[in-house]
Amino acid sequence: MYKVTPIYKSQNKPMSVAVLISGTGTNLLALYEEQKKLESMGEKNYGRIEVVFTNVPSCKGATTAKELGIPVVSLNSKLYFDIIKRPPDDNTAREFYDAAAIALIEEICIPDLVVLAGYRRRVGTLFLHRYRNRVLNIYPGDITKSYLIRGVEAAIQALRAGESAIKCTVFLQKENERFGPALVQSRPIDISGLKEEDIEKIREKVRKEGEWKILPFAVHHLIAKGRIGVDQDGNLYLDGNRIPREGIQLTEADSN
Repeated sequence: MYKVTPIYKSQNKPMSVAVLISGTGTNLLALYEEQKKLESMGEKNYGRIEVVFTNVPSCKGATTAKELGIPVVSLNSKLYFDIIKRPPDDNTAREFYDAAAIALIEEICIPDLVVLAGYRRRVGTLFLHRYRNRVLNIYPGDITKSYLIRGVEAAIQALRAGESAIKCTVFLQKENERFGPALVQSRPIDISGLKEEDIEKIREKVRKEGEWKILPFAVHHLIAKGRIGVDQDGNLYLDGNRIPREGIQLTEADSN
């Protein structure tokens, strides 16, 4: 019997969260709004966003975070790799960059959980070792599908595969894996009758019906409450019970 260790052990106080972003910050906002809702209800166990890190200092999400009063730290990745004259996929350069990111984040707090919320850089070994089993990511598609390839948007791949609905997935980021174990999946999002030229409409549906529901649920209602554990092989557990390969399936009741 493997030992199951909580990702976060509930301590009757907010869990410290660092959020990493590169773009509009809509998932950051969804996390923040659920945080404020739980605070207003007198809840003790939820995730509190204590710092936002971005590799794109001018992105909309950074501006949003500052307006909300959340500390923002940044390191321009394009400028960084230009200055050191190394490609972004160079492993050594990535480790140097991640070390600097960790230092900036930890000037503000030592996070209990790191959430990649639209962070368009791959985190390396150093980062994943520092926050072992505490890095959460989100993908706007079903990570269990065999047709997925890199470089093509999940919704486009689903359409080309003849899917009439798609799901998005929150998963635990693991070293040397594109997708770690699935934690939560959204309810099926209807895309029947839509085509590739409708991609903006599909993206909006995926965000509203999927991402903005499953990410706050995973952070605030599962991990922050100490309900999610991981064993030595990286398998996830809910209240001590093994989570299936496709993750917890979100229901309408869960998402309200």
